[in-house]
Amino acid sequence: MNSRESKCARESKFDSIVIPESFRLRYEPLVDNPSAFFETIRKPLKRSFRVNTLKSTCDEIENRFDTYGIEIKQTKWLPLAYVSENPDIGSTLESFLGKIYIQELTSMLPPLVVEEEIRNARSILDSCAAPGSKTTQIAALTSHGGTLLASDINYSRIRALKNNINKVGATNCVIANQDLREFPKVEFDIVFFDAPCSSDGTLRKSPNILPSWTEKKINRFTNLQKIMILKAFDLVRRGGTLVYSTCAFSPEENEEVVDYLLRKRDASIAPITLPGITLGDGLTNWAGAEFDSQLSKTRRVWPHHNDTGGFYIAKILK
Repeated sequence: MNSRESKCARESKFDSIVIPESFRLRYEPLVDNPSAFFETIRKPLKRSFRVNTLKSTCDEIENRFDTYGIEIKQTKWLPLAYVSENPDIGSTLESFLGKIYIQELTSMLPPLVVEEEIRNARSILDSCAAPGSKTTQIAALTSHGGTLLASDINYSRIRALKNNINKVGATNCVIANQDLREFPKVEFDIVFFDAPCSSDGTLRKSPNILPSWTEKKINRFTNLQKIMILKAFDLVRRGGTLVYSTCAFSPEENEEVVDYLLRKRDASIAPITLPGITLGDGLTNWAGAEFDSQLSKTRRVWPHHNDTGGFYIAKILK
């Protein structure tokens, strides 16, 4: 199957998507343009990748892809990131050699909100690291400086994490197979907690999520996230930063979890500014519940604003 046939096959799979009424009723009040939102999540994502500055440059990658006849487009908000309609970008030599890293655009956000802090950090924890998208991006920003601990509870995913770290040439990474909830008492300058979640923000990549989507699943993840965010925050040194993120739309997995942390710990929310990308404000109330006013400083990424998946991110100070 050639790239055009592959693209058509992906699009036809999305044509048959039926959005459950419960999903529509839940999220319609949250977005500024419901029709655009629901239309967008029924379209497949473009493929995207990040140039790995430990091994290559944008000029080199642009020249190489030009010789392949693969059209790529640089993003406005992250010059190292590119999108393409061609699904073959992951089959290129540059991908195999680790000169580029196939990664969704929204998953590149967490390191960017603490980019300056990363460059000066002595110790960083990526607490749910596998398969390594965020870890390898952080490593490139450190330029081999400081120590980056990449940890994941799932042993079967550790192999992919290790392979990706080796492929991109990151030399300052240490890998641990550890449950965040049972992490030893140590402190880090920066902790990344990309929480396990319902993942309904990834519908444009995984439309099979919709048939099994339920509000009960959301509540199950919320309870786990509240336990884990407290532990993640406790691993941050005084004056350090916790970056909390999910690829979910639900307020229960996002603002409610961060609000829970603010009530349990001496934490504050820092504003997030990323030029070039449209960011929505975090919610301060949902379904009759009132959240801390600081939650408005957290950020949501809606698919119809930037032609991406859905995402939530909070920058939390200790």
